[in-house]
Amino acid sequence: MSKRVAAALLLFTAVALPLHADFDSIAHAIDSQQGVKRIWIPFLGLARFAVWVVSPEGVHDFQLATFEGGDDVDPHALHDIMRTQAGAGFVPLVQVWSRKSNEWSFIYARPSKRSDRFELMILTHDSSDTVLVRVDVDASIIARELRDHPRHVTEVARR
Repeated sequence: MSKRVAAALLLFTAVALPLHADFDSIAHAIDSQQGVKRIWIPFLGLARFAVWVVSPEGVHDFQLATFEGGDDVDPHALHDIMRTQAGAGFVPLVQVWSRKSNEWSFIYARPSKRSDRFELMILTHDSSDTVLVRVDVDASIIARELRDHPRHVTEVARR
């Protein structure tokens, strides 16, 4: 009987896991790329806890992973990882590629579990560092920043 339960659990996990892929799945997939190594960030858990308590400027949660290396990693491969493992409901918002500078960014978004917030998943690479960020923010704060500071948004987009 226990073998059947284990087999059923294994089958369920194999089927359900891709449906609930998340930040950790993407970070692990990036870390498994040849030449890429995840960098440990001290006290990040403490900073995340502080954000949960304080919610500065409408940010309710975040996750951050940085990677070194990756100069030779194909951005198309990382884009495929992001697209397939971001999780249910995430849709591409921004996809920027620069062949000249070898910099790229992918931003995916989805409505959060709370109706007044949304999640952003951002994967970006410049020269040799790759950064993955997931943030849960108030929609009204982002809308206000876009409305009140459109020039700043344009400047950031040009970088």
